[in-house]
Amino acid sequence: MAARPRLRIAEPRHGSLPVLLLVLTLVTGVIDAISLLTLGRVFVASMTGNVIVTGFALAGVPEFSLVTSLGALVAFLCGAAAGGLLVDRITDRGLLLRAVIPIEWLLLAACLVMVVVWPPAVDSAPTVTVAVVAAAAMGMQNAVARRIAVPDLNTSVVSMSMIGLAADHRHSSPQTAVRRVLAVLSLLTGAIVGAVLVRTVGSAPAFGLILVLLTGVGGAAHLMLRRGADWEG
Repeated sequence: MAARPRLRIAEPRHGSLPVLLLVLTLVTGVIDAISLLTLGRVFVASMTGNVIVTGFALAGVPEFSLVTSLGALVAFLCGAAAGGLLVDRITDRGLLLRAVIPIEWLLLAACLVMVVVWPPAVDSAPTVTVAVVAAAAMGMQNAVARRIAVPDLNTSVVSMSMIGLAADHRHSSPQTAVRRVLAVLSLLTGAIVGAVLVRTVGSAPAFGLILVLLTGVGGAAHLMLRRGADWEG
C-alpha cells in the first residue's frame, strides 16, 4: 500500500520556514497582550490595531495613551526600515531570519530589564520606552517576515488569512487552509498565554517567554542552515 502523502503547511520551497514563522506569530500574540494590558492599551506589533488606538487617544478617550501609541507607531516604522536594510544586504531567507533574531532578542531583553526595574505605569517614561523598543523589534520582525514571503504567515496580521478561509474555501488547497488556520491559532494562543502570564505573574515572565521562543527560532534556523536548509534561498 502506498504511503499517504503528508499534509504540509506551505509549498515545498518554503521547507521549515512556516513553522518558524508560526512561532514568531505566537510571539506577536504574547507581546501584544503585554502591551495592551500593561503599557497603556497600545499594540506594539499589530499596527492596524495601533492606528485605531491612536485614533481613540486623539479623540480623548482616557484609557488610551497618545504618547505611547504614537511612539509605538514611529518606532515600528523605524524598526521596519532597519529590517529593510537587512533585507537589502542579505538575500538568503534563512540567513536573514538568523540575522534578525539576535537583534530582536536583545531589544526585547532590554524591555524585560526595564519592566523588572520600573514596573509599568501608563505614560511613565520607562513604560513609553518599553513600548517604543518593543515596537521597533516587531517592525524588524515584520519586515523580515515580509521578505521571507510564506503565504498567510506575516507573523502579525491574520485578517487576510481569515478572509481566505471564509471566501476561498472552495478553491483553496488543504495545505492552504491548514496554514491559515494555524496562523490564526498561533496568534490566538499567544494572546491567551500572554494575558494569563500578565494577569497572574506580571509582564516580566511574559517577556521571558518571548525570549525563550526567540531563542528557539534562532537556534533552529542556525542548526538548519548548518545541516543544509530545506527551503529555497
